[in-house]
Formats: sequence, structure tokens, C-alpha cells
Amino acid sequence: MVESDPAVRVLAEDLVLVDWGPMTLTVSAWLNGRGMPVIAAKAARTALFCLNALADFQGYLRRTGSPGLPPHRSLPGVVRRASAAAGAVSGDLTPLAAVAGAVADEVATRAAGMGADRVIVNNGGDIALRLRRGRQAVVGLKPPGSDDIMGRLLVKGSTGIGGVASSGWAGRSHSPGVADMVTVWSATAGLADAAATFIAGKTDVDGENIKKLPARELDPMSDLGDMPVTERVDDLSPGQRRRAVGRGAAAAESLYRKGLIRGCL
Repeated sequence: MVESDPAVRVLAEDLVLVDWGPMTLTVSAWLNGRGMPVIAAKAARTALFCLNALADFQGYLRRTGSPGLPPHRSLPGVVRRASAAAGAVSGDLTPLAAVAGAVADEVATRAAGMGADRVIVNNGGDIALRLRRGRQAVVGLKPPGSDDIMGRLLVKGSTGIGGVASSGWAGRSHSPGVADMVTVWSATAGLADAAATFIAGKTDVDGENIKKLPARELDPMSDLGDMPVTERVDDLSPGQRRRAVGRGAAAAESLYRKGLIRGCL
């Protein structure tokens, strides 16, 4: 029996929804092929604790590098996870670049720790996976604004892939690049989230057919401040596409060589 919680709803044996404030997250957990809604619901509540922790550390999350804390304060797990992931990818990223993936990781790790052998947590498109050897999952890759699946990523428990995340100028967050979508798979969702944000930002090119504005003009609360971010991309020429994709590919290759990502689309 699953305890009642207005923010957590069991939609099916293998699907639990968290819908609270800015968060819409789903949790699926299985054991030996059977849906485990009690495990999923208990793990889902971890997302609510994460949300509270993120609210308490908003200032910290908006700063690059590793800002110090007063001696009497310590970082909650989700904040520490987001900070470590963003810092590993680039010193120019704030922990906010990895927050969605970090929350998914916390929830997925909780479900796996309660015995589930196959876990999928989808936090607004940033996905955490916990797959024991012999288990697998298929992640559909869908561009923003489209109902069509452009590809499917088969993830097996033996590959060490624990997260898939996407970013781009047309997505939920602002980007200085022109990529519609960059999808990354990595050891954790936090790393995938930060890496997708970084690579999407590097997939860039100049031109009059691209409109950019300071981030704070589009969102006064943006952690990007006065950084120019993309508001509109009209049709790009073949040369612009080659240059932009080449720059993004170079950024992805650098992260791949460092062992931070397992692949990128």
C-alpha cells in the first residue's frame, strides 16, 4: 500500500508522478520485470526533499567555481552532486547546469538502494537510469517542439551509463549556442546534464540570421547574467552548420577523452 501524498501520484504499477511547484518528474522501478510502485513512490519523495534543499541554496547554485560555505553549513547531497558535475565539465558552469540531472540521480539511487533492479527517472527530459547487469532500457530521442522520435538509445546495465540529458537553445534553458538539441549519455544524469549544456553552448556560429539577447533580459533570474543567449535561429547556411557542428563536436570530443561522457548526439 502506498501512503497518500498530494505531490506524489501512482499512475500505474510502473509509473509514479511527482508534480509539485516547478517540478514534474516520473519514476519507474522494477524488480525481476515486475513494477514496484511502493519503491517508486518512496523514492519519488526524495525529489521533494531535493526541491527544498535547492531552494535553500539558490545563491550557491548560481555561482561558478566552488564557493565556500560558513563553517556550520554543509551541502545537501543533491547540491553537492550538481556542483561536482558542473565543476568537472567546466569551471564556467554554475551548478544550476546540472540540477535537473542531479535530482534525477538522487531519486534513482534511492530506488535502486531499496532493491529495484531497473529504474528510470525522467526529470523534464533529463533521465537517470539504474540498471543491474542483464537489465536494459530504451531512451527515445525527441527534438524540442516535435512529436517524432529521431532515434532510440539502447542502454544496457553492463555499459555503466546512468544518465541521458539534452540541451539546446530551443529547450527549457537558455543557451548561447545554435544547436536545437544536444543529447549526451554519461555515468550519471548530473554529468550528462552539465555536459549537454556545455556542448550546446559551444555549438555556435555568428550571423545576421541569429538573434541573441543578454540572458537577464529574457529571464531576470537567470544565472547567466549578461551573457548573450540565443532567442531565434533562422535558416542556417551549409557553411554555418558545418562550423557550428564542428565546434560542438570538438567540445564533445574533449569531454569524451576525459572520460566525462560516453557519447553524444
